[in-house]
Amino acid sequence: LLVKVQNTRVNKSRRKTVVLASTFGALFGVVCLIGCLVLLMRVFKESNEIEGDFLSKVPGMPARYSYENLKAVTEDFSKKLGEGGFGSVYEGALSNGTKIAVKCLDGLAQVKDSFIAEVQIIGSIHHVNLVKLIGFCFEKSHRLLVYEYMANGSLDKWTYGGKDNQSLPWNARRRIITDIAKGLAYLHEDCSQKIIHFDIKPQNILFDQNFNAKVADFGLSKLVEKDQSRVITRMRGTPGYLAPEWLSSVITEKVDVYSFGIVMLEIICGRKNVDWSKIEEDKHLLSIFKRKAGEERLQDMVDKN
Repeated sequence: LLVKVQNTRVNKSRRKTVVLASTFGALFGVVCLIGCLVLLMRVFKESNEIEGDFLSKVPGMPARYSYENLKAVTEDFSKKLGEGGFGSVYEGALSNGTKIAVKCLDGLAQVKDSFIAEVQIIGSIHHVNLVKLIGFCFEKSHRLLVYEYMANGSLDKWTYGGKDNQSLPWNARRRIITDIAKGLAYLHEDCSQKIIHFDIKPQNILFDQNFNAKVADFGLSKLVEKDQSRVITRMRGTPGYLAPEWLSSVITEKVDVYSFGIVMLEIICGRKNVDWSKIEEDKHLLSIFKRKAGEERLQDMVDKN
């Protein structure tokens, strides 16, 4: 009688071979992964150093600060002035007593792009109606921007009912509108390259101690050559202030003019562009504007305060 039996000696040796191959394969994979991570970190570090050196060498760049220095002048970032889409802003004071506002950027690629754009664009231009960039920090993972201190906050705190229930008089509102227009005209017409801001809104209009209005936050801005009439770019900005041209993705500096028009309406009417507390037909400021214009009753929209 012939009976088939399992050859245990062969199976054991085969099993050992499989285990050894799997172990060495896994070990090789781990070594490769660690090597790739080290290489990527080195490339990232070198690219950061190159960009940091590049920013320091560009003519007209503002001062460069260390992270520890900014941590000290802001008292360990203890006095928070506000918060935006890319990070928080803290109050500080330099050794000579000059008050500053330090913006700490949070995030990865998008913040990196925002940081580079802001330092390169606003760092080399100066205008009375643009917030001045005093310096920056580009150190390891830290990205900070140092601005002049704006004592009276942003436009949104004064427009919607007034700060501390104080309503802005008409001469102040007119001056604010004119200041914003002057700042935009400088960006669009008077710089060596055309600068499109892309995010004009009340939160990005700040007031100094004398209540001069200044355009701030150039993180979404884009440089355009003087002879370039249009530019194609991804949609950027804040809903409610985006011009209809964005639907085609081919835009001009007039997207800033549209946003400015919305801000001007908010200043005149004393309310938000979109107010969800209102009834459906009155939620959007432009809807009211269109309706009142058709009825020839635009005077109804003027702020009663």
